[in-house]
Amino acid sequence: MIKAVIFDVDGVLIDSFEANLKFFSDLMGHFGHRSPTREEFPALFPRPMKEIIKTLSKSNDEEVEKIWVAGKDGHVPYPHELLSGPENIEEIIKKLSEKYVLAVVTSRTKENVFKSPQMKKIESYFKLAITYQDTENHKPHPEPLLLATEKLALLPEECVYVGDAESDVVAAKAAGMKSVIYSESSLAGADANILYFHDLENILTNL
Repeated sequence: MIKAVIFDVDGVLIDSFEANLKFFSDLMGHFGHRSPTREEFPALFPRPMKEIIKTLSKSNDEEVEKIWVAGKDGHVPYPHELLSGPENIEEIIKKLSEKYVLAVVTSRTKENVFKSPQMKKIESYFKLAITYQDTENHKPHPEPLLLATEKLALLPEECVYVGDAESDVVAAKAAGMKSVIYSESSLAGADANILYFHDLENILTNL
């Protein structure tokens, strides 16, 4: 029986592709490094900020850390105005919270999980948020998801992870929980794929 629904943030609770692309372009340019191209960014998009910085800058750890801190602390502004989210998300999340425990597992830093207006509106419905700083290993490693189940005092098989990328499927499977992929493209290995966010409630009932 499913007791908890754990969500990724980017690509699921918020559509942040355009905002993230601009942010990394601005951030890397600010420090004199090359910006990501639109063609290469889809492969970078699911990865933690520090990994993206390292890939783009090809710099030493000290330089990567300096850029990461600047991005994390907002020294280079994040373009929140470019964010959007699923239609009626607040209504859907509220309804789900009446049936399940809700949590977030994301590669975002803790400072930036609920910073956007879209996320602030739904923050109160989530019991827990596991962020980049909470674990040594990151998705597709299962550690963040397993930490979430531990803190929720639930078994992995009592949880579902809702993501949008192959790394989410891999992490969920390694953690021993089911996965739902919310994306225009179906992913093999997921227990369910949905095109519309409002289909989530019915899918969860049938898992």
